[in-house]
Parts: sequence; structure tokens; C-alpha cells
Amino acid sequence: MSNGRKKHSCPARPRRACLLALAACSLIFSPIYASELPGEELTDYKIHRARASRGDSAAEAVAAAAEGAGRADRSWLEKAMDTWNAPRLAAQQSADDVIVPFGMGGVFVPRYTEMNNEPDIEVFDMNGNRVASSETGRTIVLEPGEYRLTLGSGTIRQRIVKNIRVEEGRTIPVIPDWSGLIIDVVDEQNMILRGEYELVRVDKFDPYGRGYGASIELGETVRAWVLNPGIYKIFSVGDGYNTMTNFVTVRLMPGELTNFLLIQDPDDFRIRGGGTIHLTPTTRLTSNWRAGMSVGANLQFNTETDHQADMGVNTFTMGLLFDSWLLYRKRPVEWSTRLRLEEGVNITDNSFDNMINSPDRLLTSSIFIWRLLNWFGPYARVEFNTNFFDTKIRRNNEYAFRFVDSDYYYDEAAGADTSLTFMVEPALSPLTFELGAGVSADLTMRRYFELRTRLGFGSSYSRYDDRYRVIEGNRVLYTSPDSLVQKDLVSRSIMLYPESKVNIFEVGPQVSVSGMIRIGAYATGEGEIKIFAPVLPDHRLTRPDYELNGTFSWRLSRILNLDYTYRQILRQPAELDVPFHTSSHGIWLRLHFATR
Repeated sequence: MSNGRKKHSCPARPRRACLLALAACSLIFSPIYASELPGEELTDYKIHRARASRGDSAAEAVAAAAEGAGRADRSWLEKAMDTWNAPRLAAQQSADDVIVPFGMGGVFVPRYTEMNNEPDIEVFDMNGNRVASSETGRTIVLEPGEYRLTLGSGTIRQRIVKNIRVEEGRTIPVIPDWSGLIIDVVDEQNMILRGEYELVRVDKFDPYGRGYGASIELGETVRAWVLNPGIYKIFSVGDGYNTMTNFVTVRLMPGELTNFLLIQDPDDFRIRGGGTIHLTPTTRLTSNWRAGMSVGANLQFNTETDHQADMGVNTFTMGLLFDSWLLYRKRPVEWSTRLRLEEGVNITDNSFDNMINSPDRLLTSSIFIWRLLNWFGPYARVEFNTNFFDTKIRRNNEYAFRFVDSDYYYDEAAGADTSLTFMVEPALSPLTFELGAGVSADLTMRRYFELRTRLGFGSSYSRYDDRYRVIEGNRVLYTSPDSLVQKDLVSRSIMLYPESKVNIFEVGPQVSVSGMIRIGAYATGEGEIKIFAPVLPDHRLTRPDYELNGTFSWRLSRILNLDYTYRQILRQPAELDVPFHTSSHGIWLRLHFATR
């Protein structure tokens, strides 16, 4: 007998049994459907192959490398990113705050360095019109379509060109197959030096012009070169491209940043050595703090005997180097402090009276930079420099140490000092202390023109005790022009000029302006001027110290280059009797040819 209700389509079983049946079916058939999901995995190789299909031969070469590296544990790009000072590509892109509007697309070009000191990027449409410019590490917002992206160092012809396709609603990273190069310039004591050098690509003979170290006193950092992979030659300014002395080479690999240390003489900028060694290798303390230390020591004992003369000399040499640094980098702040102690002891014939301390230096420095904008920010720096021991010199084949008076006349009353060594400067002299602050601004970094300025206020204090200075014998004057005996003694002696104790203190504004202009595809012009105008203790705003440098380079043909340089230096503090004022011109017509 029916109760008037409709029967259910499912038998009267627990609902749990139905659910278990559905779950079992999904487990059985899920692998079948999972294997047919739409789309494909986007690998480094496929990205490069897609770019290579649009005519980018460099990308095709890297694609082949990526294909081979894909079978290894890590891709070539992963290994290359280990060399960057900046975060990895994915971290950079995720940290970028640029918003791509609806209907637009984006292109992201990663940076290799931490503080965006690389050349700017420019984007052109297929008709050659410039549509955008940006810096590395930032998303470039563009309308969907085909574009040419240019980046890199050198003239317009030397810049790297990439064909890109922008798609709506997507930000596509440009896989970096170019190379980065940072060249830190130091002297033989590993002290940071402004320096200057020339850079040329060896395998294709492509000169890129001049580069410089960093002026720490003006809050500068070393600019990075962005170049095509290859072998590059770094040599002193003015030398020929084929020079076999005074040069070093470096090989740049795709996607890698190379830190190169160039060692130069601070007087004439001759190259003493170099290599791919980081100036301040660090250990990460936290995400923002890094520290490093270098300690070295050496001991040497040497004996030399002249059996014919029955004479012998024993020497003992000991050296110690302690160098430490502490860095803090978190945008927009950059702070670094360095402490360096360098000591050397040389003892002859086991006599401590003949001990010479060389080198002998204590240096501590600190610089703080606050980059309010990527192109602008204040800086402050402090530096202290002195030596611990007396500065002595040793005579070799000379008969004695002899003296002149303050007017350079031979001082017969002072007699002669026949000691093996003589103290020319006491301990803690000179003692220098420098303090400065200002602002740093990259006013423009366009394709044809770059302009940077450093404007600040600096002070310098130097203390010199009573000391002696070695002079050449031809500077000695005589009370009697016919005194042949005195001239003979001078020719066989080390002549010393007495200098009185002096304190030099100057305070005033300092400014540096540098720029580069690219003229056509083959010519560049560079210029820099530095001015220091003390206001204390003497008012010298109308008589400042300055240094002016200018360079013009024109590539006449593939094998011929024309360079012109001009330099002028003026130093005129009140403590100097005669100002230091020099100028120089240089013209080089350099020919290079070699079979390939």
C-alpha cells in the first residue's frame, strides 16, 4: 500500500557510500585528465628559443647553452645569478612596485648591482621612435606590440639591442645574456684610488673609452660597465691598443657580473697588476649587514756574503697587514666603515738602531650615503690617517747624510751624519683628519648625454712636525761657486732639506661636475672639473684649488682612433710658498690591425 510519497532515485543507503564511490572514480581517472592539461612548461631554453626565432643570434647561442645546462643540476642562469651583487631576477621582479595598467603590458630588465649604477635602458618602436626610458631593475610599461630595447655602455653603435614583444596583461622578464663589469681601482697598499684607464674589447677590437675609480671624498661609487660577453683589455691611458706592457685582461661571461681589482701607481696611473678579486669580500651577518676581514703576515731572514771582500750582510724582514670592513646596505641607506693597519719592520746586521718601519700606516674611514632617489641623495664621510713609528731612510752607496739650510745653501756647520739610517719624520707625523658632507646627483643619464654632480662642504686638518725632505744634488747652492770640495761631498751624499713644523687646516665648499656626450655613432666626449674653495682660515673663494680633465675620442675607422686629452691642476694653499700649477695636452692617433 502506497503512502503517496515518490521513491528516491538512490536506494536507501547511507550517503557516505555514495561519496566514497565518487572519490574512488576521481582517483582512477584523475591521472588520465591530468596528463592532458592545456599549455606547456616555460623553461629558460624555450624562452631563449622563442627570442632566437625573431632573429636574435645572441639569444640563440645562449639558448643552446641553456639546453645543455638544462640537463645539469642548475641552469646557466642560476649559476650566473650567483655572481650578482643584486638579488635574483625573481626577487627583483617581485619587489618592484610598478603597476601595469589595464590594457598595457610590461618588460622587466634585471640589474646586476645593488645600487642601480648601471647605464639606463631605452625602448624604441619598430619605426625607430623612442617611446620609453628607464633603469635596470624596474618594470617598463608599454602598449602591446613589437619593440627594440637598447642598453649597455659605450657609443650608440656599441649598445646592446634586444627585440621584445609586449603582451597585454603580462610583464615579461628579459633573460640577461649580457655581462656586467665593476672595476675597483686601488694603489699598491690597497687604498681606493680615483685612477683612470682605457677599456677595449680584444676579440673584435672595439674600444669603449675611459673609466675611472671612485672619489671617496665626494661620495662616489664605481659605475658598472654593461657589455657584450668577450675578452677585454684594460690598459693605461694613452698606450696603444697593441701594448704588451702595462695592461691586464678579463673575460666576461653571459649573464655574469665580474668584480675586477685594478692596481695602479697613484702618481702616473701605471698599471701594477689586477685580477678578478672583490675589493671587500664579505660575510653576510644579517640580511642588511655584512662584514669582512683580511689578516696577513710574513717573516723573512736573508744573509748575503761577498767571499772576495770577506763581507756579509744579514737582514730580517717582518710584515703585518690587518684590514677589516663593516657594510650596511638597505635601500635607501648605504654605510661602510673600514679599519686598516699596515706595518713592516726591516733590520740590518741584527742592529735595532738600523731598523726601518716601512710600510707604516693606520687608516680608518667611514662613509654614509642616503639615496633619497635613485639619482639623488646626501652623503657624509670621515677619515683619519697617520703612522705609528719614526720614518727613516737608509743610505746605500752614499758616504753620508748632509744638509742644506732653509735657502738651499750647503750647511757646512751641520757636518755629516755617517749612520746607516736617518730619521726624516717623527712618529705620528703627518697626521691627517678629513670630514665632509654634501649631496650626490645624477642629473641626467640619457642616451646622448650624461651629467653628474657632487656638491658638498669639506674640511681637512694636517699636522707635520719638524722633519727633513730628500732633495737632488743639483738643487744645492754654494757659498763659493768654485767650492769643488763641497760639490764632491754633495755628489757622494744624501742631501736633506729641513722643514719646520706646520699645521694646515682648511674648510670650504667642494664641488665636482662630470659629464659625457655621445656624438653620432663613433665619437664621445668626456669632461670633469673638481673645485675646492676654502673659506677658513684664509678666504679663497676667488682663488680655489681645481682639477680639470677633458677627453675627446673619435673612431675614424675600424682600425684607426683619434684621441685628445687636456688636464690642468692648481693647488695654492697659503702654506705653500709657490703654487702647484700644471697643464698638459695629448693627442694620440692609434692604429690597430690584427688578423683574426
